[in-house]
Amino acid sequence: MRVTANITSDNSLYNIQQGRARLDKISELTSSGNNINRPSDDPINTRMLLDVGDKVKAIEQYNSNISKATIWQNMTNTALTGMSDTMRITKQIIYSVSSGSSDPTILQNVVSQLQVLKQQMVDMGNTQLGDQFLFGGANNATKPFSGTAPYYSGDETALNVEITNGSSLQMNIPGNYLLTADPTAIPPQPYGGANILKAFDDLILAVQNNDVAGIQAGTKVIEAGVKQINNAVSAVSSNLTRLDSMSKLNQNNNNTLQNIYSGVQNVDYAKMAVEMSQQQTAFSASLSATAKISQLSLLDYL
Repeated sequence: MRVTANITSDNSLYNIQQGRARLDKISELTSSGNNINRPSDDPINTRMLLDVGDKVKAIEQYNSNISKATIWQNMTNTALTGMSDTMRITKQIIYSVSSGSSDPTILQNVVSQLQVLKQQMVDMGNTQLGDQFLFGGANNATKPFSGTAPYYSGDETALNVEITNGSSLQMNIPGNYLLTADPTAIPPQPYGGANILKAFDDLILAVQNNDVAGIQAGTKVIEAGVKQINNAVSAVSSNLTRLDSMSKLNQNNNNTLQNIYSGVQNVDYAKMAVEMSQQQTAFSASLSATAKISQLSLLDYL
């Protein structure tokens, strides 16, 4: 086949256009900073980037859940610490009249202190985080505790948050497990079976009547209540440890995913600079060679 001038010029134009396209591609990559600007650039890696992006967003949500749960747990721990201190003081006061007293002034003073301590327990049971009551279960828009029987108006709903893929944590302690536990519950309630608020009322009545047997019975419930509160404190401490561990794990996973994403998507500017220089040189050479071969300008082919 004879190679005509038109074939030569067409081939030259094609090569020039290809060189121009490669320069435009490098320019686009350099300006955007992304190796993939549209799915057609690299369908396989595009799918992988979308998957990595979804996982990163999921980790961000997990971290948000962990942050909220950590704040909730810290607030719960503060309330429980206050309850523990109150129960310790209550034990000391009860022991002072464990055998009764013939002095009505002493008995009345103990009654007054027990009333105050009971109200402190109620107030700490009504601890809020924002507009939510920590110990109210799902019914956390209103105060869960009052000073009169049945004492608790919340529910036993567990508020769970997902802290990593397929793993969740219960961030709340229903108040009836804490201050109004049922000693006859089957199976036993998780922290103990002491109805602490009822024990306060029973003790107040027993001290008022100088009822030694009643005081001693109430003392046993208070002692069980101390263990109950401490069990809850231990559970919260375990939750905080787990949340911290999961936060670190999520951060490590996020760093790994970000490195994968960056390795695929981020442009290597040093490499692009070399390729740009090479393509510009090749493009200029192509223009020069075409001009020498055809002895015609590009305008002759328009």
